[in-house]
Amino acid sequence: MTWIRRGVSRTGLLLAVVLLLEMPVRAQSSRGAQGEGDVRVDYTQARREIQAFETVLNNMIASAFSSSPFALVQKTKGVYLAGYGTSFNFLINIHRAMVSTPFGEIRRFEDTSPEQKRKRIEDLTEKLVRTLLEYGSYLTQLSKDESVAIVAFYEDRNFPDEANQNRTIVISATKRDLEEFGGNQNRLKEFRQKVKIIEY
Repeated sequence: MTWIRRGVSRTGLLLAVVLLLEMPVRAQSSRGAQGEGDVRVDYTQARREIQAFETVLNNMIASAFSSSPFALVQKTKGVYLAGYGTSFNFLINIHRAMVSTPFGEIRRFEDTSPEQKRKRIEDLTEKLVRTLLEYGSYLTQLSKDESVAIVAFYEDRNFPDEANQNRTIVISATKRDLEEFGGNQNRLKEFRQKVKIIEY
């Protein structure tokens, strides 16, 4: 009887030790299953890369609209979305008729035709595609199926008595395509075919 009790208690103790040893492993594996992106993604590095890409986009937009220093209404902000990828957005005014200053609203007398506005949007879209090709592969904290998206909000702030014509353009490419083309501007035409551009 005593040896049976000892046998049971030893077995129970052994089982308890095995279960205790397995607990951290099970906890880790369950965390990995629920938030696999959390285990894989280095968020500190992702933040650095996002901030660097924001700077690249802001500088490119500033150079594209050098004659209109007030065009960039809201600077680029980026975010990582687990399972999707990285998204960057900014707000730009392609025809800023009214400019807010510390001294009040100033009316600009620059006459911008609809053709000029359309051309500005097309030119900036082309530059955004080139920027995505050149710098997109530096966003290393993405899986190959995740994407990098640039969302450009265009507002056409005319004079108060005129209608606004706002637009949104979304330019996106998968990490797989960004790595394949790897900043090679000679393959821009091929890259354009891979990039998704949605305008509404």
